[in-house]
Amino acid sequence: GCGKLTGVSNPITVRASGSRFGSWMTDTMTPSADSRVWYMDGYYKGRRVLEFRSLTDFVSGQNFVQHLLPHPWAGTGHVVFNGSLYYNKFQTNVAVRYHFRSRSVLVQRSLSGAGYNNTFPYSWGGFSDMDFMVDENGLWVVYTTNQNAGNIVVSRMDPQTLEILRSWDTGYPKRSAGESFMICGILYVTNSHLAGAKIYFAYYTNTSSYEYTDIPFHNQYSHISMLDYNPRERVLYTWNNGHQVVYNVTLFHVIKTDGE
Repeated sequence: GCGKLTGVSNPITVRASGSRFGSWMTDTMTPSADSRVWYMDGYYKGRRVLEFRSLTDFVSGQNFVQHLLPHPWAGTGHVVFNGSLYYNKFQTNVAVRYHFRSRSVLVQRSLSGAGYNNTFPYSWGGFSDMDFMVDENGLWVVYTTNQNAGNIVVSRMDPQTLEILRSWDTGYPKRSAGESFMICGILYVTNSHLAGAKIYFAYYTNTSSYEYTDIPFHNQYSHISMLDYNPRERVLYTWNNGHQVVYNVTLFHVIKTDGE
C-alpha cells in the first residue's frame, strides 16, 4: 500500500567507488529474482554503463557487462525501468530511452521548453537539469522551464513513447533544491545537497498542493549528487561523494474501514 513519507533510516553504505558524482540503481519494475545493478560514473559526457549481475557482484566489483550508449548523458538523474534506461542526452533537452537487451535507443523526445546544460540544475550543478524517477504510479521527469520561472515542474511520462501525460508546477525553485524523488505520487525535495540536509518540501500531485516538511536525513558524506526511490524495494538509492548508499523509508498508511 502507498503512504506518506514519515521517516528515513540511517544510511547504509554499500560501496565506495567512482568519482564524486554519479548514479547507480536497480530496475524499478522487474521480478525480485532480477537483482542486477547499473552503475554510471560521472555527470556529463559519459557513455559507459556497467551492468552487474547482482548486488554481491557490485560490492566486489566483479561479473559485469558494459553498455556503450550511442548518445552521452547529462547529469545523474537516470533511471532503469522495465529493462530500459531513461536519461537526458548531453547538451540537449532530449529524453532518451535505451533498451538494454537490444542495446539500442527505442525512442528519444525533446521536452518542450525544458532547460538543459546547467540552465536549471539542482543546487550542486552537474548538468542536473532533468531528473527521471519512478514510483508506484510509473515514470516521472522533474525539470524546469523559463515559462515557469525556474520552478520545479514534475511530469508524468509515458514509458513507451516518452510523451508527457500531465504536468504540475510545484512553485519550488529548482536551483534551491538539493535533490528530489517521488514516492506514491508525492514529490519530496531536500533543501540542500550538503551536510545538514533534510527533506524539506512535499508536493502532492493528486491534489496539486504542497507543504513544508521537516524529515531528518543523515547526509553522511556531505555531497549528494543523486537520490532516487525504488518502489520495488522501498529504498532510496544515493550517490554521496563517491559512496553508493541506501536508505530504508517509513511510510504512513491510512487504512480505510467499510464504515467510512
